Amino acid sequence: MTRRRWRITLLAALATLAAVYPISSLFRSDAWLRDAVLVIALAAAVGLLLRGLTRSRLLTLFAQLVLVLYGVLALTVRETFTWGLPTAETVERLNVLGLQALETIQRNAAPAPLTEGVTVYLVGAVALIAVVVDAMAATWRAPAAAGLPLLTAYLITAANSDSTSAVRYFVVPVALWLVMLHTTARASFGRWSTTSATDVGEDGPASDDTTALRSLTAGAAKLGGIAVLLALVVPAVTWHAPPRYLTDGLARSTGSGGIGTVGINDTIDLRTSLLSTDPSPVLRYTSTGPATAPLRVFATSYYSSGEWRIARRQSEGPDRPVPLPPQADRREYIMTVSNNVLKAPRLAAPYPVVTPAIEGTSFTIDSVTRDIQVRETVDSYQVTYSVVNPSPDKLRSAGPPSSPDILEDDLTLPADAEDLIRRWSDEVTRGAANDYDRAVAIQAHLRDSTRYQYSLDLGETPQDENGEDLDPISAFYETRLGYCTQFATAMIMLARAQGIPARMAIGFIEGRREGSSNLVRQSDAHAWPELYFQGSGWLRFEPTVGRSGPPVYSLAGVDTPTSGATTDSGSTSNTATPTGSRRPVDEGDATGTATRTSWWEQWLSGSNLVILSALLVVALGTLLMPLTAWLTRNVRRHRAATRQDLVEIEWAALRSHLDDLGLVAPPGATLRTARERYITDGHLDADHATALRRVTATLERARYDRPERTTPQQTEELHRDIRSIRRQVSRTRAWTTRLRSFLWPTEGVSVWQGVWRRRSQALRRRR
Repeated sequence: MTRRRWRITLLAALATLAAVYPISSLFRSDAWLRDAVLVIALAAAVGLLLRGLTRSRLLTLFAQLVLVLYGVLALTVRETFTWGLPTAETVERLNVLGLQALETIQRNAAPAPLTEGVTVYLVGAVALIAVVVDAMAATWRAPAAAGLPLLTAYLITAANSDSTSAVRYFVVPVALWLVMLHTTARASFGRWSTTSATDVGEDGPASDDTTALRSLTAGAAKLGGIAVLLALVVPAVTWHAPPRYLTDGLARSTGSGGIGTVGINDTIDLRTSLLSTDPSPVLRYTSTGPATAPLRVFATSYYSSGEWRIARRQSEGPDRPVPLPPQADRREYIMTVSNNVLKAPRLAAPYPVVTPAIEGTSFTIDSVTRDIQVRETVDSYQVTYSVVNPSPDKLRSAGPPSSPDILEDDLTLPADAEDLIRRWSDEVTRGAANDYDRAVAIQAHLRDSTRYQYSLDLGETPQDENGEDLDPISAFYETRLGYCTQFATAMIMLARAQGIPARMAIGFIEGRREGSSNLVRQSDAHAWPELYFQGSGWLRFEPTVGRSGPPVYSLAGVDTPTSGATTDSGSTSNTATPTGSRRPVDEGDATGTATRTSWWEQWLSGSNLVILSALLVVALGTLLMPLTAWLTRNVRRHRAATRQDLVEIEWAALRSHLDDLGLVAPPGATLRTARERYITDGHLDADHATALRRVTATLERARYDRPERTTPQQTEELHRDIRSIRRQVSRTRAWTTRLRSFLWPTEGVSVWQGVWRRRSQALRRRR
């Protein structure tokens, strides 16, 4: 029974891991697998332990759910714990991460970015699947039903992939599930009675049982192989409907002709948004002008809690559209778009748009931002747009902004970082005499690759002196590490601190030339700031380090620092600072001196500490039963009142160990009958058979002779013989049997069963 319990539990855990492993193909990182393996192992270990302590299936399942849920929370949101327990902050954090995970799977095609929210809920889902599979397969001994949660895990991948999943993703979990079925069926078959009125073979009933079991195994293997083969072949030759996607995310929702659509969320989170490296096309265009201007989708002035949002009061601007810059400062061109898959109501076009030509749907132009919004997604359209290039002298002489088109949000600073922003801005713009020179100085400062590093990996969020995570702007100031969203936000806030109206623009860079047109992909998503200058309107700036192509008017009188070119994936070739490093300390850095931590402090921090703690818990849990058995034997020996009692204790320990190794004496057998069974089934050689006979002779004298006839020398010899016998029998057993007897000794299990039984009886008496 114990051996079968181990096998089913192990098979259930392996099948769960095999079923959830394909999910890694849906994300750009497989870092979540480490935590997934830990929670699967925890679910299996807790289930195995509780099934050895209690026969209550519901109690086992409840305890598994509680302990595994605690393990998931400890692995993912442990920073919200107090005294090792979840708090109200834990619930709030899970809610935030849940919204983050939902946004990620709705906005990204596979492979999607592995955000913190996705990791938490993905590990939680894996933990739930692991508990359900273990409960069905091992606790209720119904491995057939365990196929349902395994199928659910597999379908998460199959239904969210643009391409067919690899065959191994299907075959491995199915094969393990079939082995579970066979193991349970074989055990049930072995308990059937083989008594028959007919003659048995020469080797007796045991031979007939072995033949029957072999026949069962062969038949099951053939049926399982045929079933798997049919499952692979039949779908390949039959028609099936297109898949439905998880909340229309992790793959583009299909449209007519199989063309997908791409959406840009109206909320931009500084921590996670605009991280996509998906090469899927968004649109293709040609232009009569230079193809260097980015394609703006929308602009917003409202920033709150680390996010850029489109606020209602922004759309309630003046009734008339914002006027275009003066004709002398701009030139007009025509852009023709085809193969557009950007979801309505959004449309991508260079800013500012003069006149759009869109057929097949109605459209509007936002009165504040001049964003184009369409009623339905269109495949093609045309816009006339302007390239604005005011002279630096005109911008320097521009007066303070007084246009009614300026919103209150265009100058608002976040309260949680206002003091820092003002100090930072004053330092960067020191010596600049006008708004234009201040804007140019801010852009040049942020594009300095010796100070700032472009990276899609922001690392862990820095914390303040109270251990709380810094807001995104303060975090960027500390780490000097970010991508376009962080750089654009920093310039907007630094400009606002100088009284320059500024807002965030979201869209795509110009794309890559392919033949006679430019192709824009999802990975070209970009964010940049727009600053307002009286008499010229809203002008684009480009502060992101490594990004080429700042507007000509923004470079007058500035020696732009050399910076590495940014690739399509967002990485940079700049080698001035290693990726992921914290901000450098130089003469222009007024933030203090850098701190160094020793290697062991770094190694014992963050996720490494969680891994060490988990390994310690697993090690203690694994050694719980062996330690209990060892302590029990030593306590019993210490409490033995006589040498006769000590002999009985040693004999009981030997029998328990032999039982664990599979040598079970017949029920009601005499001492000598048990001895001969041990010699035969244990394959003891002559020396060890003699040692076992000495042990039983010493036991008989202790039981039936006078007490003084049992000498200390005999008990010492008894102890040596027993150790020798244990080693000899162990050598004849399979390694799996030896491992099981070490990790799950009956002596230790019986102690905990007794503790659990007494606890249950005490609770019943209180009721």
